Amino acid sequence: MPGIAARRAELYAAAGLRTRRQLLYHLPVRYRLRPPARALADLLAELQSESPDGSSGALSGTVQRGSLRRRGPHSTVSLHLLCDGGGQVTVLLFNRAYLARSLRRGTRLWVAGRLSPADADHALPRLLAADYEVLGADADAKAGVNGAEHGGIVERSPAPALPPLSIYRLPAGVPPRVHRKLLAALLGPDEGERHVRDWRNDLPAAMAARLAEALRAAHSASRAGTARGVDVQGLDLLSALRAIHLPRDLESARAARQRLAEDEAFALSLEVAARRRIAEQVAHASLSLDARRHAQLLAWLPHVPTASQARVLDTLRAELSDAGAAQPMSRLLQGDVGSGKTLVAFYALLAAVLNGHQAAIMAPTEVLAAQHARALASLVARGVRDGNWPACVRPALAFVAGPGSAPPLPEPGDESDVEILCGAPARAALASGAVLLAVGTHGLQSARVRFADLSVTVVDEQHRFGVRQRGRFREKGDRSHLLVMTATPIPRTLALTAYGELDVSILDELPPGRAARRTELIERSRQGALWAALREAVQRGERGFVVCPSIGAKAKDGDALAGSDDDADDASVTQTLVRVRRALGADVAVGFVHGRLPAAERDAALAAFRCGELSVLVATVLIEVGIDVPQATWVVVPDASRFGLATLHQIRGRVGRGALPGRCLLLGPVNAPPARARVAALLSSDDGFKLAEQDLALRGPGELLGTRQHGLTDFLALDPVRDVELLAAFRELALHVARPLPAAALAALRLAVFPELELAPEHLLAGG
Repeated sequence: MPGIAARRAELYAAAGLRTRRQLLYHLPVRYRLRPPARALADLLAELQSESPDGSSGALSGTVQRGSLRRRGPHSTVSLHLLCDGGGQVTVLLFNRAYLARSLRRGTRLWVAGRLSPADADHALPRLLAADYEVLGADADAKAGVNGAEHGGIVERSPAPALPPLSIYRLPAGVPPRVHRKLLAALLGPDEGERHVRDWRNDLPAAMAARLAEALRAAHSASRAGTARGVDVQGLDLLSALRAIHLPRDLESARAARQRLAEDEAFALSLEVAARRRIAEQVAHASLSLDARRHAQLLAWLPHVPTASQARVLDTLRAELSDAGAAQPMSRLLQGDVGSGKTLVAFYALLAAVLNGHQAAIMAPTEVLAAQHARALASLVARGVRDGNWPACVRPALAFVAGPGSAPPLPEPGDESDVEILCGAPARAALASGAVLLAVGTHGLQSARVRFADLSVTVVDEQHRFGVRQRGRFREKGDRSHLLVMTATPIPRTLALTAYGELDVSILDELPPGRAARRTELIERSRQGALWAALREAVQRGERGFVVCPSIGAKAKDGDALAGSDDDADDASVTQTLVRVRRALGADVAVGFVHGRLPAAERDAALAAFRCGELSVLVATVLIEVGIDVPQATWVVVPDASRFGLATLHQIRGRVGRGALPGRCLLLGPVNAPPARARVAALLSSDDGFKLAEQDLALRGPGELLGTRQHGLTDFLALDPVRDVELLAAFRELALHVARPLPAAALAALRLAVFPELELAPEHLLAGG
């Protein structure tokens, strides 16, 4: 391209921009509005009445002469400008010496900056220019030339407002004006028509009609299209690219971005359709779940299912036992905190065991994995007693967590003979098929862990894992059925994109006997009375958590942790433990857990809290998921600003799990605006699904997907919150389009629709 020498090409390449197409899809991040030029007399009049020292404004005019002055590394270009509408002004441009050669006599110029009046040292008013633009003949025509001449200078009215200026994230060393000039050349009549081809023009008539129908449905159902006053009907791709890079006004740029958002949404939907088709080609095991075995499993579960759980279990039964299904089960189970997802997971795991196959569940923390292991060990023992456990199978399970992890401590009073294997014995038993159940954390993904016949894979609290972690776990059994669970409901927009190849089930009711929860923000003036009330609650037999954002000073034991130094603004476990013990009194048993504790000490503290030996537990977010203590009725969060909205909702879910009501107490003040927004959302709703949508709006999709650390860029034109109806409308269309196309043709179509969709399959795959 003209103007792209070797050095500038290197700068662009370092930022990943190597081709014309990549430059065209490197979209502006925002636009700067430029004020219209005004008459100099009007600006000077305002200057005298409002700010005699100077005020901002814009002028247009013709350069009469210019000069350059240098002082060491600094330079000043001084221009004598004959203003449109009359008057003269001196324009000063600092440290842009190159302009002395280009802004010569006769150049038409628009300038904006700070205007100062004439004084004893300066015969003319001066404008310290912050921005400038060279005006062309079209601007002269719009300004209106009246034909009269004075001294050879044509009189003009001040130029109208200039179009918005596109602002880009550019490689260091590439001037914005050079980049915009390059784009103007790329989108010119010859270059643009040669290199930009609109994929919609190549669609067969039937497909084009379905596309138009989908777009009409999406725009009528959302704020994105006509409801926002944006008309994209008939806007071809080249016009859209011209309007987004070189807009006439903001409305044309908005319409152009909407056209590109449609392309990006359709390309993303085609990507999801391709993933679904790959999944359909995977062979899988069929589990025998006739009416007798289904009833046997229901009786084996620890609780009678709710109506919502029963509906989901019927769905799982059909998918796990359907030998003629085109693909193994791939299901996302969503349910709010405490809705009973674990019971559904245990059904799927025990269904595999009942059929003599292996099953595994992966949890994000060792604490939650240990809780699952204890619960499953009790179920195995119960199955052995009731005759449900296969007689030829060893009553044991494998526990695979971090290096050196020990078997979880049994619950008080649990005299089960079920063996929980760890380390090398666990790995050997899984590889040989001697053990059918595996529970663990990300250690299950290790190359050293092999399964003989993994048929059911469960990922608990999937939002705590990166997408590649989920994918590696699924690869342990390429024939396995997949159940992905979350207590942080996935917003609809993400369910249509990142989880588009999964079917979705929702648990929309809580088990009976769950009490209500109340959330409060407690300012400093009320916190003394709060701790007095919590002391009374502890004396009544209630228990509570205090959840801190950090551990604090390193400590080897409890005495060292409970030091005497106290910092009022330090909400770490170290300092909070001191304050809680002081506030509640020496007779209240207060313990602590965090990630640095050895596993045996941590499990002992949790067991002591569950059985009531400890009344209060000071902890990090280690207890965020999975901890189920019905006697816990209150949780205090000393520094809510350090937690995300989803985490706060999970923390709140640790209380109110029994017959007594729960209280979530957030200690103020909360000063930062983003934190205030999160706290306000939490105070306004206890509905995890509503909070998930608000969390998406506050944080963006990349963070919720767990993909930001793996290079998943933000969408270029698509706004997944605002444009969710586009995604919904295109999903079925993409599945219809993809069905008859060979894989290569489908990939080529996706590339043509939106060539810069940088979403590799492993970036968005929810489970494999």
